[in-house]
Amino acid sequence: MQDFTYHSHNSSQGIADGHNTCDEMLSRAEEIGFSEIGVSNHFIYHPNIKIEHSQDFNNFSKALDYAKNDIEQTREATSRHKIKVYAGFEVDFFPSKIWRDAFEKMLKEVKPDYVIGSNHNAFSKDEQNIYNIWRLGGKPIKDESTKEYLRNHWQNIIDCITSGYFTFIAHFDLASNLGLCTESEWDEWKWKVIEAFKQTKTPFEINTNGIRRCGIPSPDWWIVKELVSAGVPTLISDDAHNTNCLGQYFAEAESKLAELGCKKRFKF
Repeated sequence: MQDFTYHSHNSSQGIADGHNTCDEMLSRAEEIGFSEIGVSNHFIYHPNIKIEHSQDFNNFSKALDYAKNDIEQTREATSRHKIKVYAGFEVDFFPSKIWRDAFEKMLKEVKPDYVIGSNHNAFSKDEQNIYNIWRLGGKPIKDESTKEYLRNHWQNIIDCITSGYFTFIAHFDLASNLGLCTESEWDEWKWKVIEAFKQTKTPFEINTNGIRRCGIPSPDWWIVKELVSAGVPTLISDDAHNTNCLGQYFAEAESKLAELGCKKRFKF
C-alpha cells in the first residue's frame, strides 16, 4: 500500500487551515509507517480575491512573506524527524497574466520542492468577481451568471492541467463532491478535463478526503477509470488537515486501483 502522502496541511503561522502543527503531522506520519510526506499548505493569492480566511491573500507582498515563512518552518521542523519531508504548496491557479507573473515570482524567490495545482474558485472571465465554490455547495444553480462562473471554473481546471506548472493536480472535480455540476449538462466539461489529462499525462491525485466527506473520492471513480485506462499517472492523497486523516481510506483506494489494473503510479 502507498506509504506516503504529498497533500497535507498544518496550522502554519496560525494562518493555514490545518488543525495540528507541522511537528505533530510529521510525528504521526512516522507513527503510521509513512516513508515520506509532503507538506502542502495553501498558496491562495489574487488581487481581487475576497478575504474569507486568514490564508487568502490579495496583497502579494504579504502572500510572499507567508510562503517564505511556511517553507522555512517546514524545513526547520524536518530537522527534528527521520521521515523524508518535501516542502511545497497547494496552489489555487488563475489564468490571467497578473496571477501568473506573481506565481512565477513566488516560485523563484521561495523555491518550494513541488507545487500542487488546485482550484477552489468560480469567477467571472475578467477575474473581477471571485467566489469560493464551498459557498455555492449544495445550492441549486439556476441563474446563468453563476453557471458562467462555473464554466470558467472548469476551463480553469483545463488550463491548470495544461499549464506545465504543477507536479500533480488535486481534487479537480471538487465541485461535484460539493453537489455542484452533477447534472448531465456538465458532463461535456468533465470529458474535456479528462482529455486534457490524456494529452498531457499530468499526474492526478485520488483525494480520499472526499470519501470521508461524501462517500466518493475526488475525482469520482468513473473518471479515475478513464484516466487509469489512458495511462495517466496517479497517486493517493489524504488531503489531511489533522493527524487523524493521515492515510485515511488508502486501503480502499488501493483496492480500487488494483481492480482497475492501475500501473502508472506517481512518486517523487
